[in-house]
Amino acid sequence: MAEHPPTSPPTKGERTRAEIVRKSAELMNRQGFLAAPLSAVIEATGIQKGGLYRHFDSREALAHAAFDHAVGQIRDRFLAAIDGKADACERLLALLASYDGDTAELPLPGGCPIMNSAIESDHADEAMRQKAREAMSAWHEMLRRIVSAGLRDRQIRPGVSAQEVATVFIASIEGAVMLTHLHGDAWPWRAVRRHLASYVEHELRPQ
Repeated sequence: MAEHPPTSPPTKGERTRAEIVRKSAELMNRQGFLAAPLSAVIEATGIQKGGLYRHFDSREALAHAAFDHAVGQIRDRFLAAIDGKADACERLLALLASYDGDTAELPLPGGCPIMNSAIESDHADEAMRQKAREAMSAWHEMLRRIVSAGLRDRQIRPGVSAQEVATVFIASIEGAVMLTHLHGDAWPWRAVRRHLASYVEHELRPQ
């Protein structure tokens, strides 16, 4: 087996860029990937305007990188949740459990970055809207693949539409997240989680 060359540690510039992206993602997911003023970004990162533009060509490029980082955090949480689970229904339940917690800040502080950016960029920034569309499509595809594999392996009841299950999950979760943030309380999420868990057990799992 060929040996892989050792990975070089990140340079100081790479570490600085990653920290700018991380702090900007936290800020922008609360204030808006497009709306957060540059002054707030400077305050949050501790990097002056000239320093920011040494790492990013534009305010838009920083917003896109921050969005990708926020979406990546959720994706990594989902992948960790389903790791080691072979049964399709258990994978769906694990995805639901990955949101659990007595907090109104679901799934990240500020809510879902995909939903936030989709609403914010509507008729305002087509590039950001396209990024939100692609991120949502990737989430939908993950769920669709889980259900499709479950149908193939007889872990999901025959006749179920993988496309519909993925859509129901996403629409329910996104609505619950929106209500949770609107009310500042996690009760909408807990209600939807119970409903989706029952849906998995009684409508999807073979009896």
